[in-house]
Amino acid sequence: MSERITIRPAVSSDVDVIASMWDEASRALAQRGIDQWQYPASVEKISRDVGRGTAYIVHDFGVNMGTITVDESADSEFWPPEDMPADALYAHRVIVLPVARGRSVGASMLDWASRKAQRAGKSWLRVDTWRTNAQLGHYYQRQGFTHVRTVEHRRSGALYQRPAGVISGTGPACVGLEA
Repeated sequence: MSERITIRPAVSSDVDVIASMWDEASRALAQRGIDQWQYPASVEKISRDVGRGTAYIVHDFGVNMGTITVDESADSEFWPPEDMPADALYAHRVIVLPVARGRSVGASMLDWASRKAQRAGKSWLRVDTWRTNAQLGHYYQRQGFTHVRTVEHRRSGALYQRPAGVISGTGPACVGLEA
């Protein structure tokens, strides 16, 4: 893999590609005994995000590495008014394919999203993770996120945030689309 990876907006022909990434991630999680995402990808949600211009594909020389959706959609059960949900961007469906694991592609996507949040005048980049996926929570903490709280009545209720503009710098640079 090169020192740079390319990120681009997903287009309608990528909907099935993103759904396949989800399915691949789901299988990999199940093999590790993690119950996250053990249901089919929502092609409707993916299509909506692609149509809104909030879903992105990351690739290196034409080889898909992963996907990320970044938007202003705060789940009100997770981020109530006192959290100032409009002051953040939210990363959803962050998926790194096996071909890219161990290469810090996830860190690169999060750094890109963090710069995007900063340029949008937001204070935070936020994520929610599966409550039972402790490994993922630890990963986000290593990427500079702070655990805010866990919402117990939802499967994906472990909430994390890091200040917009914070960059880990551990992965290859994301180029091709300014954050």
